[in-house]
Amino acid sequence: MGLPRFNEDSYAHFVTTKTYQGRRVFDDKECCRILIDSLWFYARRYVFDLIAYCVMPDHVHCIIQWDVEKYPTLTISRIVQSIKSHSAKEIVAHQISGRRKPSLSPYGTASESSRLPTGYEWTDYGNVHTPSTHRIWQPSFYDFNIYSEKKLRHKVEYIHWNPVRAGLCKRPEDWPWLA
Repeated sequence: MGLPRFNEDSYAHFVTTKTYQGRRVFDDKECCRILIDSLWFYARRYVFDLIAYCVMPDHVHCIIQWDVEKYPTLTISRIVQSIKSHSAKEIVAHQISGRRKPSLSPYGTASESSRLPTGYEWTDYGNVHTPSTHRIWQPSFYDFNIYSEKKLRHKVEYIHWNPVRAGLCKRPEDWPWLA
């Protein structure tokens, strides 16, 4: 497996975050796509390496690393909060309307994704964190600083075998929601 070279000045972060009340949000394939799109969107935006991830029915694991010397103000909290906030808004829009809200799509440029297309109408869903029926994520997350190449390999293996251990597939390569 070709893992990036470990850098002691720029620890990789093993992150786990769970859905609100353990809801199986990610049994819905489109919700999985939304989350994965958000992970890659913020990897590009904040310039971090998304070393591995696995979307499970009620949680996600990922390993994130960035160059701390180049981006000293970037924090794991900012990264995770951005991913969770963005994905929650899109997932709620999908759950209510059956489609993604275009203004939140990570595919366009900043100017394209910041406004709705001409003539597009949709209902304002308000604050997605107010009604508990629309909460997607628990407010916190677990973060473990990976301090060695051996621990990095161990955590990547843990992530990749998670759906197998949960009985969701027979081999890691059979699970479509990991990398």
